[in-house]
Amino acid sequence: MKFKMANVNCINCVNLIKKSLEAEFGKIEIDLNTKILNVELEENRLEAFDKELKELGFEILERIA
Repeated sequence: MKFKMANVNCINCVNLIKKSLEAEFGKIEIDLNTKILNVELEENRLEAFDKELKELGFEILERIA
């Protein structure tokens, strides 16, 4: 799944997301230029993933097909 993200402004943001969520949700890739996050995620895990991101201070703006 790919998502357009808010508040991902620097490499520290990328590292925080990856360090905090990869163990639970798998490999996460984030392009700082486009603010696109890519993660192999099952549909039934999306709500939990979104909740964890919000707790870290980040927000999914939209899901990209």
